[in-house]
Order: sequence, then structure tokens, then C-alpha cells
Amino acid sequence: MADSITVTVETETGTDEIALPLDVIDLYREEPDETDAMIAADMLVMAFTERAHALAHHSEDEATDVDLEAIEGEMLEAFEDRFGVSYAEATGHSH
Repeated sequence: MADSITVTVETETGTDEIALPLDVIDLYREEPDETDAMIAADMLVMAFTERAHALAHHSEDEATDVDLEAIEGEMLEAFEDRFGVSYAEATGHSH
């Protein structure tokens, strides 16, 4: 079995852990001083931004009690704050 790393996500409402192959973390390492935690956090921001975008613009389900575009806007801002480029610039996908 390949070496693995355990990533812990902790919020006010609970904690969860996931074991990942260490090699997958290394795939995303761009700078030698990036920590495993920084890379995992980057991936969380990317995943949540992508999902918010998909729900706001590519979802067939129109009935919702939440403002998906407002949530997407917050995630797009968080993405740009973290990576220094817009989601559209990073992915080549915009609306």
C-alpha cells in the first residue's frame, strides 16, 4: 500500500478525517515550501467553488430556498482571494 496522509477537517459542528495517498498531494505541490495542509485547503476551496458554480449555472433543479448565485459569488471571491486569479481565469470557464 502506498504511503498515505490523513487530512482532518474540523468545524464548529464536528470533525471528519480522510486518508489520501501521499502521492495525490504531491501531484498538486507547486512550491517546495507548500505544506500538505495548504494543498488540502486549496483543494477544498477549488471543490466548493466548482460545486457552487455548477449548482448556480448548470443545475436542472430550479426550486431552492437558498440563493445559489449569492453563494457562488462568495465562493468565487474566496477562490480569487486564495489563488490571486479569478475562477474564470483559472478554469477558462465563465458565464
